[in-house]
Amino acid sequence: MTKQQNTLQFGDVAIHILSTSDELTVADLDLPAGAVASIHQHPHEEVNYVVSGVLDFMCNGEVTTLRAGEAIRIPPNHSHNIVCHPDAPGKVLTAWTPSRQDLIAKLTKSTK
Repeated sequence: MTKQQNTLQFGDVAIHILSTSDELTVADLDLPAGAVASIHQHPHEEVNYVVSGVLDFMCNGEVTTLRAGEAIRIPPNHSHNIVCHPDAPGKVLTAWTPSRQDLIAKLTKSTK
């Protein structure tokens, strides 16, 4: 699949699936300056590594600001979101375990 075929759009946030298996999904997220990822939760453990930009990660009401080179773990079933600061776009490398079969299923539907 091409990068475009491996991309899901959630509002302003583009999720590019880089690799997936039964146990792990790895993706990069592109967030335009000022973008807000809606508050959500899922049963997957998640680790986010900031590649570029300045982003606020909210988990269970607590906000942590991260810059390039910093990471945060989001426990399973915790409400969370990401807000990209308005000065520049952000890029985040994300890993989920177990794999995000829900996202893979959406990709499969969108390529048919």
